[in-house]
Amino acid sequence: MRIGAVGIVGWFHIWQQSWVSPGKLEPLVRTGYVWVDMMILLSGFCLFLPYAADAAQGLPVRSSQGFYRRRAWRILPAYFVCVIGHLVVTLLQSGWTQGLGKDLVAHLTLTQTLFAQSYWYTKLGGALWTVGVLAGFYLLFPLLAKAMLRFPLQTAVGMLAVQAIFSLFALGLQGLDYQMAFNQLPAFTGVFWLGMATSIVYAQLVVGMKKIVRWLFGVGAVGCFFAVFKLVKYSLLRSENVQRWQLQFRMPLSLLFGGLLLCLCLALPAANKTGWVAFLASGSYSFYLWHQSVAVWLKQLRIPYWSGDIPPNQLGDTVWMHRYQLLCWIAGLAVALLSVFLCERLPAHLKARKNPT
Repeated sequence: MRIGAVGIVGWFHIWQQSWVSPGKLEPLVRTGYVWVDMMILLSGFCLFLPYAADAAQGLPVRSSQGFYRRRAWRILPAYFVCVIGHLVVTLLQSGWTQGLGKDLVAHLTLTQTLFAQSYWYTKLGGALWTVGVLAGFYLLFPLLAKAMLRFPLQTAVGMLAVQAIFSLFALGLQGLDYQMAFNQLPAFTGVFWLGMATSIVYAQLVVGMKKIVRWLFGVGAVGCFFAVFKLVKYSLLRSENVQRWQLQFRMPLSLLFGGLLLCLCLALPAANKTGWVAFLASGSYSFYLWHQSVAVWLKQLRIPYWSGDIPPNQLGDTVWMHRYQLLCWIAGLAVALLSVFLCERLPAHLKARKNPT
């Protein structure tokens, strides 16, 4: 699911640069940005799943000790390398400015969504704002997990109410004020709760799942995906303001995402941790961090080569467009795998050599 969500978001960003039409899938790709909500829901699902599994088996509540350390080692090395990489490129392109300094501080402190300079006008990676939102949920998660286990109804009401109240407030804003509001953490609290709730349902249903029932959930997954496709095609693409649509339809869309995730988890066996699915999933985070900027840099460097002042996609050069699109995917995946090796695999290998036991 992580591969799919990140892949669709990446496809959207690459489509923005290449203009290569995906045919009948164009409504899905042109609205690929909404799958960021799926990524946040999936984060809530994966983080809470161990707690939900323990509760389903009647085991005591597990400790959250070491949670922050594990999350920090998982997301921060690749994130900081990405920020520094963008900083180096920006310095080479335009040099140091006061605005860049503010942008850098906000990114290093994961507060980029709070400032227009580091959110809308950033030069340090347009996709990195999502990490700031997720980091906020990571800080809150130990408290949310305990509340979800001990006071599930009150937690549900509270997190849904926060999103609803904040959304109503944000919908009353205009211009840049609204653009700064609709992707803040409070606008996702209901989505994150839904991810945790989905993990509870999964943990309860997965035990003793029969093969014929798995097929039914497979059909349900297809139905949920089809419903998402129809919703974005006939509602989002026809909306006069897609950002306001996102806030108004965030929970209905997330319910479909949650249904899709639940049905897929119940329909398919767990992936092999050493298989190709796990391999691609391990690089999806780094791919998300880098892919949009890599696509922009390739075009700026005129790779594949193009001449003149107007990019070939604006002239309808389909041969160049397809070559460029393929290169964006290849380069994005290559940078992602390099990031995984430098920021995850190599440190883990060195640690294992240092402490062989």
